[in-house]
Amino acid sequence: MKVLVGLSLLVFLVGISYRLYGWLTQTVLTTDRTASPGRLPSALKGLMGTLFSGELFTLVKTFFTDVLFQKRLLSKSALRWAAHSLIFFGFIALLLMHGLGTGVSEFFFSDYLSTIQPYLSLRNLFGLMVLVGLGIAIYRRLTDKPQRVKSYASDWLAIAIVGAIILSGMVLESSKISSYSAFTTMAEDYGDITEPDELMPLETYWAAEHGLISPNIAKPYDPALIEEGREIAGDACMECHAPAQSAFISYSLAKVVGPIVSGLGDEGMVNFLFYLHIIFCVGLLAWLPFSKMFHVIATPTSLLINGVMGFKEPAKDPANELNRRMIGLSACTHCGSCSELCSSLMFYESFQNDFILPSEKVQLLKKVAAGQNVEDQTLANLQKGLYICTSCDRCSEVCPSGINLRELFISSRYQLLSQGIPETSMLSHFSFPLSLTRNFIVDHKNALKKLEKIFKDSFTRLKDLTSITVSDPVQVGTTSYQSCYSCQRCTNICPVVRLYDDPEVELDMLPHQIIFSLGIGNKEIAMGSQMIWSCSTCYLCQEHCPNKVELTDIFYNLKNAAIKQIEGGRA
Repeated sequence: MKVLVGLSLLVFLVGISYRLYGWLTQTVLTTDRTASPGRLPSALKGLMGTLFSGELFTLVKTFFTDVLFQKRLLSKSALRWAAHSLIFFGFIALLLMHGLGTGVSEFFFSDYLSTIQPYLSLRNLFGLMVLVGLGIAIYRRLTDKPQRVKSYASDWLAIAIVGAIILSGMVLESSKISSYSAFTTMAEDYGDITEPDELMPLETYWAAEHGLISPNIAKPYDPALIEEGREIAGDACMECHAPAQSAFISYSLAKVVGPIVSGLGDEGMVNFLFYLHIIFCVGLLAWLPFSKMFHVIATPTSLLINGVMGFKEPAKDPANELNRRMIGLSACTHCGSCSELCSSLMFYESFQNDFILPSEKVQLLKKVAAGQNVEDQTLANLQKGLYICTSCDRCSEVCPSGINLRELFISSRYQLLSQGIPETSMLSHFSFPLSLTRNFIVDHKNALKKLEKIFKDSFTRLKDLTSITVSDPVQVGTTSYQSCYSCQRCTNICPVVRLYDDPEVELDMLPHQIIFSLGIGNKEIAMGSQMIWSCSTCYLCQEHCPNKVELTDIFYNLKNAAIKQIEGGRA
């Protein structure tokens, strides 16, 4: 067992070192990779500057308010806070009091023994807390409708392995309560009871009142033997063993588990359950750095850093800002809080692109930052999800890990654009003005010019026509354009047209010309017009059209058709 524990600890330490290295070298911005060599000194300088300054008090305050008691989470969701607190405090208490009992509990409590009170009851209480917390977490994931909280196999595996540790521990304890071999070992080694005239009364007492399943004792139990056994137990056992009923869950479970264990082979089953419990525990230890469970380290680190720096204030050192961003990626617990309240949910419901949801963007960005291979179509979906974003910052506000998701998403857009994937959503008013920040104006303009060139090269322009032909009516979701008689009222009232001295040059086609092109059956030049993208969707043209032509709605249809044609050609 010591070898197994040692190997799992070694794997854990190697994994932690690997993740720390990733924090200091990975990035979601290609241009930031040159900063990697200076990120470790910057991190150490920032740490020392915090520990040896007045910011230390802020660090301590953040530890209690945000890390231990999860103030941010409580302010957003009492149910999620309850689930987190039950799992966190229950598991940590079990780890300190039971898993590290020799090193921790015995240090603080000189009389510590796992089989006496209050430790026997507390172990069951803490295990119950974890199970209730896991139950709340499972309920939340299963009842989220529509399914905005996505669950991966890794999420269920994390829940399963924590639950397996608790349940295997309870089953192990219940098997020991009912085990005849465990009883005889206890009587011989600790009570020095080997004589039949003492062993039989003690055995009868434990069978009657402590859940022991004995091959030698059958009901009804002899009251005289029970009382005699009680006296022997009081002298030899109770000093280091509280009544089994104190383990209120395990004792109840023993009534079910005991007969099964006894039937399959008492001593062998106890040993099997012991090693199974140990394997679950050391398995979690070894797996933790390589799994989503790493957030148990990353999230407190992220909260502490943000507590000192300010949750939305940029770091003074650009290298530390990048470090914080990478730690933030690891700190994501995939809880789905950001996705539940995302202001772009209407687009997710329509497009069914998972990467419109903030929580799903983060999961894939982890792979992008680590340099892992991602399919081109998946990257394209991620890029679209990054642009179908209102930049409202609601995701950052509700994130219990304190991750500045808005800045993370804005930064990530340009790494993907640098790979040459055009993003048609850039032309929409939905994301274009909101996506600009002072750090990325040039990047955005350059990407936009490339996209505009793709559109110009993909469609025939009005100025390129050498002749005009009349064809069959086109499909644009409505036939109202057939009522147009070119009064030009739409063009005259359009605020975009009035913005330019020479609108025909800037916009390619004016609103009435677009409708005329549809009337003669030429949808191609309408889709290639800059006017449909410059349209502010104010609906003035549609509201003032005397023949009720649905111009703004037609423009929407033309934009969608143009994007579909561009993306279909790319595929």
